[in-house]
Amino acid sequence: MTKQNFLINQRENSDGFVNLKISSRQIMLLNALAEYGSMGRAAIAMHTTQPAASQLLQQLEERLNVKLFERKQRGMEPTIYGEVMIRYARSFVHDFEHAESEIAELSKGASGFVRIGSVIGPVPILLTRSLLAFKVDHPQVRISIDVGTSDTLLPCLNRGELDLVFGRIPDHFDSKDLEIHFFGMSEQVSVVIARPGHRLASKEKVEFADLFDLTWILHPIGSPARSLIENALKKKNMTAKLDIVETVSLLVTTSMLESSDMISVVPRDVAMHYAKYGMVAILPIELPFSMVSPGIVTREAKVLSPAVLKLLSYFKEPPEESSTQG
Repeated sequence: MTKQNFLINQRENSDGFVNLKISSRQIMLLNALAEYGSMGRAAIAMHTTQPAASQLLQQLEERLNVKLFERKQRGMEPTIYGEVMIRYARSFVHDFEHAESEIAELSKGASGFVRIGSVIGPVPILLTRSLLAFKVDHPQVRISIDVGTSDTLLPCLNRGELDLVFGRIPDHFDSKDLEIHFFGMSEQVSVVIARPGHRLASKEKVEFADLFDLTWILHPIGSPARSLIENALKKKNMTAKLDIVETVSLLVTTSMLESSDMISVVPRDVAMHYAKYGMVAILPIELPFSMVSPGIVTREAKVLSPAVLKLLSYFKEPPEESSTQG
């Protein structure tokens, strides 16, 4: 990382707007303080002295006119202003590392690098179809895909570890720096799945009471899907003794279903994909909720690379007969 100054923010005064700059050394210090919580250890990580590191922090605080860290018994603790600066510092470092990776890919003959995060719903149809079409036209663009839940993927997007996320923004999540594009798709439908041959799979209709004593495989607490499922189960008075295994892995889910009488709730497209190969059975029960379809989430202030912009043009509304679940 060079020692040039990078524009992070602006402050307005009576003369107009004055650029407020932060040096790369101050960015390094913010990240080190966030990681170690100690000025001494942060200075060691930066290969500098503690007085020099303290002076860097003091200069930044004076420039911002706020206190960024408080000295506590256990070390340095960021204030609310410090947390904002740490978020921007981390984002800058990740963006710089991504730039290095993209340059390395270009030097090897590639034409870009795109990092995608996605909830499971769009994977079988929208994501797969769009990426296959994109790779036919752009075989030299390297693509990385992480599958998880919206509440875990969006922080990665904010930190600059992902270029875009297929997901939805949870109610509790701070979305002021994010943009989301929807495709105008209908609400998602989720279904209950079990192993083929499960005692409930042959019934004409399954009631919630039939599921009371079963073990459920669900997403971890905090994901939008988990919240909807738990709210529905609370209305059926089924949460007090609910037996739950938590995972976002479809491999774990299908493997555990195959060897037990457990059940799981997944998007319909995902269930149909696995049912097509005889790996799961869709139980005949209608869940009393639906989810807003996921959209493509990007960072508002992030300048998207040409490869990301090209890829976004391939994500279009799927055919009416399919839905993108997640």
